[in-house]
Amino acid sequence: MKKSARELTIGAVVICVLAGGGLFGYQQIFTKGLDRLPARVCDGAIKRETAARVLPDARSAGDNAGVTGTGQNFFLGCKVDTSGNSIVSGEAKLDDASLKNWVDYYKGKIDAKVLRVSVGDVEALSLSGTASVYVPCVPRGVNASDANQSYAMITEARVIGMSRVKGAALRQALTDFAYQLTEHAYKVGECQKPLKFPQELPRYKSS
Repeated sequence: MKKSARELTIGAVVICVLAGGGLFGYQQIFTKGLDRLPARVCDGAIKRETAARVLPDARSAGDNAGVTGTGQNFFLGCKVDTSGNSIVSGEAKLDDASLKNWVDYYKGKIDAKVLRVSVGDVEALSLSGTASVYVPCVPRGVNASDANQSYAMITEARVIGMSRVKGAALRQALTDFAYQLTEHAYKVGECQKPLKFPQELPRYKSS
C-alpha cells in the first residue's frame, strides 16, 4: 500500500528530528569537554576560552596547577589537557635574567621566527608553537641589587599534540595564555612593585 504524502512528510520530519537529536547528543558527549571546565582554570589563572582557542574539541578535559617555592625560588605551573591527548601548558618562574638575554635566548633557537609585542613593563614574544612573557619582578624580601642581571617573572607556554588553530592564530592564543599566567603569577609570587596589567597585550602585526 502506498503511503500518503502526509505520512511521507511526517516520516521525513521524524528522521530529521532524530538525526538532529543524534548530532546534538554526539556534540554534547564527544566534543564539549572544554565547555565543562570552570570559567577560569588553573586556580583562576587562565580564562577557559583562552585555553579553548588552543585546544581542539574533545570528549573530556581537565586542568592542573601548582605553586612551589617562594621568593627567588618561586615557580607556578599550569596545564590543560584533553582526552584527545592535546595539552596547552605553561610555567611562570622568578629568574635572574635581563630583557636582552631573554630575547637572545629565543632568537638563538634554530629556525625561529620571533615576533614581539610590548606594553609598559610587559614584554612578550612568540615562536611557532611557543610563547613567552617577561615582566620585571623583585620578590618580597629580596633586594633588587642582589641580582646579577635583573629579577623577572618569566613565563613560557606551548601546545603539545594537535591544536585547534595554526599560524598567527596559534601564536596569539599561546601568548594570551602566557600573559594571563604571568599576571596571576605576579600576584601570587608577591612581586614588590605594583603593576597594572592591561586587559590584553597588543596583537601581533604579522606571522
